[in-house]
Amino acid sequence: MNQGPDFRHSVAFVAVAEQLSFGRAANQLHITQPALSAQIKQLEDWHGERLFKRGHAGAELTESGRSFLVWARQILHMRGDAFSSTSRKHSPARWAFRLGYSPYVHHALVHEALKGYREIVPERGINSSSDCSAELVNMLNDGRLDSAIVTLPIFESELLEHEICADRLLVCLRADDPLAGGTQVPRNVLSDRLKIMFRRDFHPLLYDRLLKKFKAVGVHLRPTETYSAPSEMQFLVEMSGCFGLIREGRALEPGLKALPIEGMNLRVRTALVFNASHQAPVLPMLARRMTQRCMEMFLGIAKRKPVSNVPEQGYLNFERTA
Repeated sequence: MNQGPDFRHSVAFVAVAEQLSFGRAANQLHITQPALSAQIKQLEDWHGERLFKRGHAGAELTESGRSFLVWARQILHMRGDAFSSTSRKHSPARWAFRLGYSPYVHHALVHEALKGYREIVPERGINSSSDCSAELVNMLNDGRLDSAIVTLPIFESELLEHEICADRLLVCLRADDPLAGGTQVPRNVLSDRLKIMFRRDFHPLLYDRLLKKFKAVGVHLRPTETYSAPSEMQFLVEMSGCFGLIREGRALEPGLKALPIEGMNLRVRTALVFNASHQAPVLPMLARRMTQRCMEMFLGIAKRKPVSNVPEQGYLNFERTA
C-alpha cells in the first residue's frame, strides 16, 4: 500500500521549485536526474495532480504545485525544529526517544510512529514499551516515557492528548454460532452472552464506562472471564462460545466473526499522549502521520463492506473527567 510521501519527497520538491530546473536541483541534492524525476512522479501520483509543468526552459509550478510548496516548506521547517529539540546536543541526558503503546491499539499505528520518528530524527534511538493504558499513563507522569499511544479516556492529569482515531467496537463470536449468519447481534442477547472483558485494572475508566453505556440501553453486563491481551480474548471466544468485544479491522482467528451491535455504534478513541513539559515539535507530526494511516485503514475497511447506518446513541464520546 502507498503510505504517502516521506521527507525526501518534500526535499526534492522544494529543490525543484526553487531551482525551476530538474538538472540543477539534482546537482544540489547530489542525486541523478532520473532519481529526482522518479521522486517527483511518486509525489504527483500520491497528490493526484501535476505539480510541475515541464518544458525546454525548465520546470514551472502549476497552481496545485504553488499550494503544495507552502505545505512542503512548513514540513521541512518543522522537521528542523524537531531535530534541533531532540538532538544529542540539546538533550545530552536523554538520547533515546521512549515511546509506549497499548497492546490494544492497532500495531500499524505503532509502526507508523516508529517509522516516522526514525525519518524525522535519524540520529536518535528509540526505546519502546508495551503495557496497558493505565500503566503507560503512570509511566508518563513519573518520567519513564516521553510519549505513549493509549486508549482514551485517561484520568485527569497534565498530559496533552492528540487524538488519532476512533475505532468501532464489534461483537466477536464464533462463526458457527447461530447469530453469526446475521448482519448484527441483537442487543437483547448481550446480557447473557457478552461475558468476556479486558481486566478492569488495565483501564478502569473505559471498563466502567462501557458497562454504564450498556446499562443505559438495558444491557446489564456481568463479565465472568477476563483477558490481558487481544489474542486471549479471541481464544476465550473460541473455547467458551461467549461473546467478546473487538475493534473493527483487527485480524480474526479462523472460525471467528465480528458483527456490530443492533442499535448501538460503540467507538473508542486512540490518542498520542505526552507530558506538557516534554512537548517537542516531533510529537504532533507523529500524531498527524498516525491519523493519516488510520484514515487509510478506515478506507480499506469501507471498500470491503458497506457501513451500516445505526443510531449514534452508543458513541463513547468520553470527556477527560475523573
